[in-house]
Amino acid sequence: MKEEEVRKKWLEEVAKLWPVAKGSIREVKRVCASKTCEKCRSGERHPGWLMTYYKDGKQKSHYVPAKMQERVKLALENGRKLEALMVEAGIELIKSGKEN
Repeated sequence: MKEEEVRKKWLEEVAKLWPVAKGSIREVKRVCASKTCEKCRSGERHPGWLMTYYKDGKQKSHYVPAKMQERVKLALENGRKLEALMVEAGIELIKSGKEN
């Protein structure tokens, strides 16, 4: 396959991978701001979700609203697929150079 064909195929596959993100998502238990919250007083706490990622070599986290959890999970899954496509594109690029 020629390099331009590899590029075109890669761009077609990448276009299908929206939304996309890199990192991980995890559930955490948080204390709320209310001083009268029975749940927090009992020690149970409230569930919340954090997306964790690295930026400039430092670990960062962002709170993920409940309505965004599934969308962020999809974006992270697509991010892993994108990384796999990048590896495959590199291999195809090398192969296309050998054919010339």
